[in-house]
Amino acid sequence: MLICVGPSICSGGGLRRFPYESRITSGTADPSVVLRKKSTPPSDLPAASAVIQPSRQGLPVGPPLFLLSYALGLGCAPFLDISPAFASAPFIVAILCFIARASRVSGILLAAFFFVLGISLYHLRTTPPGDSGHIRAFISDRPVAVEGAVLSVGNRPFGRSVIDLETHRVISEGIAAPARGKLRLYIRENNPPAAPGDTIRFLSRLRAPRAFGTPGEFDFSRHLAGQGIFVTAFLPQAKGIVKTGSQRPHGPASLIAKQRTDVAGIIDRAVDPTLAPLVRALVIGDKGEITPDQRELMGRAGISHLFAISGLHLGLIAAFLYVGGRFFYRRCESLLLFGPPRRYLPPLLLPLLWAYLLFTGSGLPTLRAFIMTLAGALLFLGARRTPPLKLLTATALLILCLEPLALFAPSFQLSFAGVLGLLVLLPRWQPGIAALPRPLRKPASLAAATLAATITTAPLVLFHFHLLAPAGLIANMAAVPAIGFLAVPLGIGGALLSSFWPGAAAPLLQGCGLLIEKVLTLAEWIVSLPLMEGSIVYASPLQIAAAFLLAATLLLPGGLRRCRPFRGTLLTFAALFLLWQPAPTGLTVTALSVGQGDATLLSLEDGRHYLVDGGGLYSETFDVGERLVAPALGRLGVRSLEAVILTHDDLDHRQGLQHILESFPVKAFWSSTSPDAIHTSLRSVIERRKIPVVQVPQGWTVLDDTRERSLSIYNPSRLEYSLNDNSLVLYARILDEGVLLTGDMEEAGVSGFLAADPPQPVTLLKLPHHGSHKSSPELLLERFEPAVAFVSAGAGNPYHLPHQSVMDDLRQREIPVHRTDRQGSLQFSTTGRGWRAKQWEKGLFH
Repeated sequence: MLICVGPSICSGGGLRRFPYESRITSGTADPSVVLRKKSTPPSDLPAASAVIQPSRQGLPVGPPLFLLSYALGLGCAPFLDISPAFASAPFIVAILCFIARASRVSGILLAAFFFVLGISLYHLRTTPPGDSGHIRAFISDRPVAVEGAVLSVGNRPFGRSVIDLETHRVISEGIAAPARGKLRLYIRENNPPAAPGDTIRFLSRLRAPRAFGTPGEFDFSRHLAGQGIFVTAFLPQAKGIVKTGSQRPHGPASLIAKQRTDVAGIIDRAVDPTLAPLVRALVIGDKGEITPDQRELMGRAGISHLFAISGLHLGLIAAFLYVGGRFFYRRCESLLLFGPPRRYLPPLLLPLLWAYLLFTGSGLPTLRAFIMTLAGALLFLGARRTPPLKLLTATALLILCLEPLALFAPSFQLSFAGVLGLLVLLPRWQPGIAALPRPLRKPASLAAATLAATITTAPLVLFHFHLLAPAGLIANMAAVPAIGFLAVPLGIGGALLSSFWPGAAAPLLQGCGLLIEKVLTLAEWIVSLPLMEGSIVYASPLQIAAAFLLAATLLLPGGLRRCRPFRGTLLTFAALFLLWQPAPTGLTVTALSVGQGDATLLSLEDGRHYLVDGGGLYSETFDVGERLVAPALGRLGVRSLEAVILTHDDLDHRQGLQHILESFPVKAFWSSTSPDAIHTSLRSVIERRKIPVVQVPQGWTVLDDTRERSLSIYNPSRLEYSLNDNSLVLYARILDEGVLLTGDMEEAGVSGFLAADPPQPVTLLKLPHHGSHKSSPELLLERFEPAVAFVSAGAGNPYHLPHQSVMDDLRQREIPVHRTDRQGSLQFSTTGRGWRAKQWEKGLFH
């Protein structure tokens, strides 16, 4: 991965003649200084010592300390419940900071201020508005008519689209009421009849974004909250949208948004449909229609960053603008008499770079590069210098103050981590690169930059995307020049010409698409090489911590003796985290919240894990196994599965297992049917990965039976039974506590199961068929009298499960019941003396 800090390092030879030279130093007392004094500054220029220096009293203060404290507050906020009175805490601490500004505790108080500020701002941004005029107040089970102004329109893979709009009013039962607030509308068709500035009306049921509640899942509700969206809606067809008006775009932002839409249409008409989404991502920052297969290839090849507008793209644009601007600047005598172009030209280019930032969607990496470019231009203008790491941390702090939830965005983390690697590691390697023969220096510099950014971003890629991509070290050697220096200029040139010369824009855009195609072909070949394929790794929290410790070890200064003990300590802990695998105590049952489906993990005290079903929504755009089950297994520390058990071949039990079989070591696959009768989607994976298939025999099969524990599985295998009634049933016991997992059995299956002399005791019961009354759960309750029951169901499911009569029966029997549709993922653990129930909440099982 190669990430450009900004145009200040790409401006060419002009900077070398400026009194403060821009270069990466090595072998000096302070290698972090990039704007290094080359000669004594004139007396009319402010001295470099005028830059704010760290305090000499108490803790050193400055952007690094403030950023660390602020980020720590934001990171702790999701786990904390705070009262409304806590909102005054930052003001109280700020007053204390002012009072004690000259004391030794000023640094500590400033750090405390940023810590409580982070907590307060997080909850302020994630708490939905509660007033009656907000669109959220109209959420209900009945559809309502919504009117609003379109803010943006985007297409998605599989022929889907999404519209963000600012609501104006809501009409319910013939009564219109004014409303405000953003809303996101999902449509099951592409190219809806709406554009930014249009006013539209549609009829739909409003919903509040809601996380499933599984460990390791992407927090989509927080992602939307960061954009100010707390309500969503859905339309099956675009014809449900009625255009009621249109306004001409006004203001720079609206005009640029309209231009983005026009350029996207020209790209779609000029470029091959399979390549058009990639060209749009490269030119206007629209990555919505990139297919999952393309994303997977780019991820395994380590070149995904090239198709996200970032500092590399902004740096190239700035370099081209600087070269062109300098050509005209030098031909104006008045400007030359006023001052040299290397000092005054960069600030003049900032409005154009700001327009490019808006044109490409104002992504966090591009915003980071623009702010650093702005700071660099002002430093040049004022003949000042600053340590680059302080500039980097100050930029991060500024962005997080403007958008606190950006801290949790992978793009924010990867962008700053990549630049951190460049600033810290490249100066150390520069002497070795300089010693190489001249023809090898540029390739070596590119390889070193890729390696430096990869080292610091690898733990984050593992954490967010569960991916290890060694091919990136090779693929970027060719992809960065091809995309950065050829495809990007062609795409930007085509975008600029599209407004007044579409005929000339099309060949440039087609050339951009052709280069992208060649890069993807090369990436596919590199990934096919031995040891270059990459792998999907769902790491445990300890393994992720080890990856961060290893990266931190490499970032420590290499020549300082005092760092050696610290480096040894970090390496020791990293090794322990990689090798240590804590075993569960007793018997643990984890019911994963996967919507309207089933996925249950059974963990024994000897470290064996059994996954019973894998969930599966009726959606072609959401893979439950990839998005929910696999990350949850990783976060729970599951490295391998003793067996994957498919109770019966229903989509909501089977679909998520395909990704699990692809991504985890599985010792066996258990099914009630023969291998030939297994669904083709699973059978192909099983055959390719050579996973043994075990057809469970009819009746009870005892797998483990001692005085302390037992494990058994039951297969009805009756031709007269329905698919649900032929569900496999799993029973596990430790001492006097037993759990029964019942699949989707209905009344006939339950009756036959009870007649087969099931083992006892059953103190924890999974209600059959998501709590349906057709399963006659009262028969199981009468036989076993469990102490606790739980049900796996989807929030707001159309089947209204669990059925109210079943819940009433459990209430009358005074049996506590836990539900995934309301509580998220559930975990029940026992050592043989009662069950302890916990639910996934705020990132932990409580």
